[in-house]
Amino acid sequence: MYLKIILIVVCGFLWGLGLGCQSSTGSAPIPPQQSAMPPSGENRAAAYYYFSSAQMKLKEGDITEALWLLEKAIHYDPVSTLLKLELAELLLIQKDSEKALHLIQQVLHDDPKNSNALILAARIHQQQEALPEAKAFLERALENTPNDPNIYLYLGRIYWSENDLANAERIFRQMVAQFPLSYAAHYFWGKVSVAQGKNEAAEAAFMRSLELEPSLEEPRLELIKIYQSQKRDPRIIEMYQAILTFNPENAAAALELAVHYRQTGKPEQGLALLTELGQRSQEEDGILSYVFESYLETKQYELAAWVILGMLRGAPENSELHYLAGVACEGLKLVFSALDHLGRVSPDSRFYKNAVVQRAMLLRNSGKLDQSIEVVQNAVQHEPKNADYYLYLGIFYEELEQYKKALEILHRGLAVDNKNIRLHFRVGVIHDKAGHKQDAIAAMKDVLQIQPQDAEALNYLGYTYADLGIHLDEAENLIQNALKMKPDDGYITDSLAWVYYKQGKYKEALRWLTKAEELVPDDPVILEHLGDVHLKLNSHEQALKYYQRSLDIKDNAKDRDLLEEKIRALNHDSSQPKQ
Repeated sequence: MYLKIILIVVCGFLWGLGLGCQSSTGSAPIPPQQSAMPPSGENRAAAYYYFSSAQMKLKEGDITEALWLLEKAIHYDPVSTLLKLELAELLLIQKDSEKALHLIQQVLHDDPKNSNALILAARIHQQQEALPEAKAFLERALENTPNDPNIYLYLGRIYWSENDLANAERIFRQMVAQFPLSYAAHYFWGKVSVAQGKNEAAEAAFMRSLELEPSLEEPRLELIKIYQSQKRDPRIIEMYQAILTFNPENAAAALELAVHYRQTGKPEQGLALLTELGQRSQEEDGILSYVFESYLETKQYELAAWVILGMLRGAPENSELHYLAGVACEGLKLVFSALDHLGRVSPDSRFYKNAVVQRAMLLRNSGKLDQSIEVVQNAVQHEPKNADYYLYLGIFYEELEQYKKALEILHRGLAVDNKNIRLHFRVGVIHDKAGHKQDAIAAMKDVLQIQPQDAEALNYLGYTYADLGIHLDEAENLIQNALKMKPDDGYITDSLAWVYYKQGKYKEALRWLTKAEELVPDDPVILEHLGDVHLKLNSHEQALKYYQRSLDIKDNAKDRDLLEEKIRALNHDSSQPKQ
């Protein structure tokens, strides 16, 4: 059970918080309607009719109509404080803070101590980030209405959010004095005491809160933090067990207790809890989400693996748990175990596609491309309409340099999803590798027809033009557009430099290549391009230096041969006697 305390705040004046309002700074307030007279009986009846109609519209969710009806009600009863506050509340929700504040000013002119109006004024100023004004209105409200606990909570939490612990303590101490039987007052006093480093006072406040409302979880969670810092193991266990006594469905508390048992040398007690949680996880999605967010997203892979494997004892066939186990094992670089768990994810699981891709990539990274292909081909049998499978199959055959087969598979994927830009893009890459430049250009144009602002396709097409020495002005525009979307991309920066190189603007090319090297320090293509530019600028020593650095990194035999030829030619030229 999450704190009833929070409900007090939410259900009170905090209902509208978080909705931004337009600033009313500098606007002239609407003067109070001093000439308004109390309505006649007939007008009062009309006002009540419109007010009631507005309430009905609010229940239907029609705020716009409710606003109009309330304005009509005020027309018939212009002195009604209730109607003005109701309308101000709705205006605040609609982010019309100026009108809302004007109405509140009217109310406060006639009744300066009206707490509801003071609180609404505070809400508007808080949303406008004018916290000094908000606090001033709340201090006035508290002075006028010291018996309203919501005002203490509102004001105290503002001070707390500003880390003004002295004033937060003052407000919550006053609340405790005014409402000694309020568990909320003691709880928030405890929170402030924790922030002040007063753990003894905080513990007393939280315990008093629990005496007043034994079923609360939040004070116990705060106490657990205190006891953990003090290494008071029995008290930690006592608090977790109390939470689970009042709320046996609290999976987060059960998981945390299980981890605590492990960390304090009682793993079997923790595994007993995990076994039960594993059984529950087949029906309760929230358990898996909590495990993922708490241990996998934070990359606590060892702890995640222990938790998940413990849960699998209670649900050995749970595909979702096997998937999470695979992720944890992959994080621990336990490839064999990761493959085993990922392979246990059934085709009807929501994680099946992810498991297939991760298995395939693990096998591929282990040098087992044939097995990667088999994994994805099997998945296609289960989900023939999943375009991503064809993409990965195409990539795997591309890596095997079976370009014809790769293109055939990618086109099968496009038959499933003709608008898939990743498939079109890969078709272009493979055509390029196969030496079919015009087909590569056509594929990139297909991508840009579907997504004109695709930075990768813009860059690829522009660089291809530059490499071929054609359409150089268009190439420059394409790459400039890509660079606008990814200004710190070293490869796009290199492409622009290559356009300038092809245009004969060698100094401009050098400037952009220098930036590209800063962004991607050890890319062999960028280093080779730097060598080419320095060669054009007759900086032979610099050219040789960059060529050699590029050669030290390159692993493609064909690329190495071409680069070695450049180095030999440069050395030969350097060895020739000058005329």
